[in-house]
Amino acid sequence: MEYARHLSEKGYAFIPGEYYISLRNKTTNNKIEYDKDLAVFKQGFEHLTLDPYSPGNRWRGYAQCRRENNGELLFGKFVPYKQTKAYNPDTGGIVRDYPLLPESITGNRLLQTLLTDDIRQVEAYGHAGSLDNLTIGIHLFRYQATIDAPAFSSPVWLHKDDEDIVFIHLINATPNMLGGDNLIASNAHCIERVLRLEQPFDTLVVNHDKYHAVTPVGVRENSGVALRDIVLITFQRNDEGPA
Repeated sequence: MEYARHLSEKGYAFIPGEYYISLRNKTTNNKIEYDKDLAVFKQGFEHLTLDPYSPGNRWRGYAQCRRENNGELLFGKFVPYKQTKAYNPDTGGIVRDYPLLPESITGNRLLQTLLTDDIRQVEAYGHAGSLDNLTIGIHLFRYQATIDAPAFSSPVWLHKDDEDIVFIHLINATPNMLGGDNLIASNAHCIERVLRLEQPFDTLVVNHDKYHAVTPVGVRENSGVALRDIVLITFQRNDEGPA
């Protein structure tokens, strides 16, 4: 698979949104159903909770996924969500509990398309081990910025995540948004690529070979509120990392 190979060789891959939309259309070519699924998916970002663990004007929801032997995907909170201070000095070292995503999101056919193919990409990638030994996380983020209150990630600088593989799927970005550019770096002092996720389902996937970051989200003058809605689907080995 092209994207899994690029991830293995380069440490990251850009996947255009049209790729995921074409996968969805193989299930059904009914545009009315697609538009309905997308509207419900986008509406889910209206019901997230402001992150109580870190600043940055980000709203969040969370679930974990487990694939059963029969292929069925189950959703819930199976293990505590905790990052290490080695990778996240800001909020690492504590268990963070975010509201569980509702079935309207986890059962949404568009989310299921993303998740199913991300699993397929990880299995083709082949360096993360068995899916049975991976925690799959689904993180909804809304970056909500006003003129004097930008939205930003944690950590805000170049970093690596505890998770071995991270898929960053754009769902929506308002036209008045400033920033929100993704950075890829071989080390913390050498940025080698800047890219922007622009169209629905445009995706960046990274592994532990690269540092990455997203620039803070701002808003154009006199244009109200800027939003950037993304879904992170993460794959992490279950063995303990550094504390």
